[in-house]
Amino acid sequence: MTAPDHEHEQRSAADAARLFDIAGREDEALQLLDGCVSQLHEVQAAKAALKMLPEAELRAALEFRRRALSSELA
Repeated sequence: MTAPDHEHEQRSAADAARLFDIAGREDEALQLLDGCVSQLHEVQAAKAALKMLPEAELRAALEFRRRALSSELA
């Protein structure tokens, strides 16, 4: 076996090992994606609920939120 062939084998083994590492993260990626999709559904539901609020309740909620954020920053 010549030196270039040996280097190619080492590189190929390292590349394959890296690919196994990436493929092994599938479950983690799916869990993260599932969490993101769940969060997106929650956001969409909240936006839909906000659209249904009467104007007076929306203004009161905005004022409540503004006060809460102001007190957190203080």
